[in-house]
Amino acid sequence: MQAIKMNIGGIKCDNKECDFNYMAVKFEDYTDWLNKPCPKCGSNLLTEKDYFAVKAMFDITAMINETVPDVPDEELCKMSVDFHGDGGATFSEIWPVRRRNNLGTLKLHNIN
Repeated sequence: MQAIKMNIGGIKCDNKECDFNYMAVKFEDYTDWLNKPCPKCGSNLLTEKDYFAVKAMFDITAMINETVPDVPDEELCKMSVDFHGDGGATFSEIWPVRRRNNLGTLKLHNIN
């Protein structure tokens, strides 16, 4: 399994006073949402800065995966990234993901 896998999707309004989100949007369709107004408050849903920051993350991920060896499936960790509209982002803590190992038992790895 690749060292890093990115699952990016969904659109949410960056306006802190607006709760609009549409999580069914796939990354491949982000260009359809680029610089579009929020249907609820009119704010920009996906700025060019955020879009290109996400694309840069994909490019970096591809470079890492070409360089770093594959990792065992049971050593998965997860984190979320929240973009702010200005190309900046907040990264969550990294937490392990429970996966079944080859013996059919659940295994939880400590990442510290």
